[in-house]
Amino acid sequence: MIALRRGDHVGFFAGAALEMGTRPGPVKERVATFQSGLVGLIRQFAAEAQARQQLPADEDPDQLAFELNGVILAANTSFVMYDDAGALDMARQIVRRRLGVEAKAPRPSKSNQRRATRSPKA
Repeated sequence: MIALRRGDHVGFFAGAALEMGTRPGPVKERVATFQSGLVGLIRQFAAEAQARQQLPADEDPDQLAFELNGVILAANTSFVMYDDAGALDMARQIVRRRLGVEAKAPRPSKSNQRRATRSPKA
């Protein structure tokens, strides 16, 4: 499964796709190649999961890849535009639900861990 987290390449290319998509040239072509490869990889994983009976036989791998890519793009947009790290957690939950995987309890963020370890103010 593709994991979304701060500083990953998927997030970088998701942002680059939005920024460079309207600008012709070699950077756009490189980003488009990466984006097509990512969607193709998701589709390949979906088809393989179907073959292993881990996804329903009537699941459309192309549609699933399109949907999951859309979730990645939406999460990245919220994260970048609004500094909303919660969007990454939401995206994980959406992907897990869409794939029929039980959601794990969310991992505490580093800032929440620091707050939890501080002694209360007197």
